[in-house]
Amino acid sequence: MDEDVEAFYVELEKFYKEDHTFYKVIVGDFNAKIGPRRSPEELHIGTHGLEWNEQGERLSEFIMSTKTIHGNSQFQKPPSLRWTWESPGGQFHNEIDHIIFNRKYCLTDVSVVPEFYTGSDHRL
Repeated sequence: MDEDVEAFYVELEKFYKEDHTFYKVIVGDFNAKIGPRRSPEELHIGTHGLEWNEQGERLSEFIMSTKTIHGNSQFQKPPSLRWTWESPGGQFHNEIDHIIFNRKYCLTDVSVVPEFYTGSDHRL
């Protein structure tokens, strides 16, 4: 894992634990792929993730250490409403932008808005 990535997670966790806001939501491009829950201990991960990568493992560690919930994997969606990044030419799609929250009933749905274009290779 890249030192800059690890430093980012250390700072994010420090900020998260020092902030005393009741509802906390973290949204961003983590360049991480989080798949479905693999064991009963991974309650912070839902059953509807797509696939895992190394960055996803690190994001999962952050989510577990902060006792937060990975929003993307909590809700079943068709693939067209899951991907958040598109490669140049549109050949590849990945779900690498994530929503993380601290209260189980804070969110009732997580979905991509397919018709909202930001001028980026990412979708909202």
